[in-house]
Amino acid sequence: MPVDPVHDWLDALVARHTSALSRPEFLKAVRALSARYVERRAEIPRRSPIDSAGKRAAFAAFFAPLHLLTAREVARALGAGEGLLTQLIDLGCGTGAASAGFALACDRPPEIVGIDRHAWSLDEAAWSWRFLGLRARTRRADLVQAVAELARRPRPTRGTAVVAAWSINELDDAARRALLPDLLTLMDLGYRVLIIEPLARTAVPWWKAWADTWQHHGGRADEWKFEPALPPVLADLSDAAGFRRDSLGARTLWRAPQ
Repeated sequence: MPVDPVHDWLDALVARHTSALSRPEFLKAVRALSARYVERRAEIPRRSPIDSAGKRAAFAAFFAPLHLLTAREVARALGAGEGLLTQLIDLGCGTGAASAGFALACDRPPEIVGIDRHAWSLDEAAWSWRFLGLRARTRRADLVQAVAELARRPRPTRGTAVVAAWSINELDDAARRALLPDLLTLMDLGYRVLIIEPLARTAVPWWKAWADTWQHHGGRADEWKFEPALPPVLADLSDAAGFRRDSLGARTLWRAPQ
C-alpha cells in the first residue's frame, strides 16, 4: 500500500505549530477556537476567528487537517477529480486544506490557485502545498470579488474547478446574496463547482435556500459522514481536546459541467 503523504505533512505541521506552545496551551487554543465557531459564531463576519497566535496554531494544526481529510473523501465520493482538470481555484482558501484534499483525490493533481484576504493564511497554504508536492500559487483578494471577476469571463473553462470550503458560512448575508448568482454563472460557463460546509445547521441557516436553488440549476446537494482512521497524531489531539471524533462529516453542493 502506498504511503499517504498526509501523514508526514501532519507530523511536520503539528511540530511547526506547537513548538512555541505547551501541549496544554495548544489544547486550550483548540477548545477556544471551537467555542468561537459554535458559541460566538455571530462575531465571525466582523472579527476573524483566528485573531491570536494560539487560535492560528489550533486552526492550522488541528482543524485544517480535518478539513483536508474530509475534502479528500468528498472529492473521491463525487468523482470530482475525474477527467481533465488543469486548475483548481480555492475560494477563501485559509491554509489550503480543502484544495489540497481535492487535488490529492485526483489522478493528476491540478494547479491550485488559492484566494484569501489574509496574508498569514496564504503563507500557510503555500507551505502546505509545497510540502505535499502540489503546484500552487496564491492571490490576496476577497472571494466574492474574485468570483464576480471569473463570472464576467466570456469563454467557458471546462478544465477548471472551483471549491469554496468552510468559507461561505463566514460571510455576512449581503456577501452571500451577491455570491450565489455568480457561482451559478460559473456553472453555466463550464466550471466544476464544489461547496463544502459543516453539517451543523446552526452554522448554515441559509443552506436550504441555496440547496433548492442549486438543484434547480442541475446541481446536487448531499450530506456526508465518513469513518476513515484518523492519522495517529490527529486522533491523539482530538481525544486530548475532549472531542473523541470517530467520523468526518460535511454537507456539499456540487455540479460538474453538463
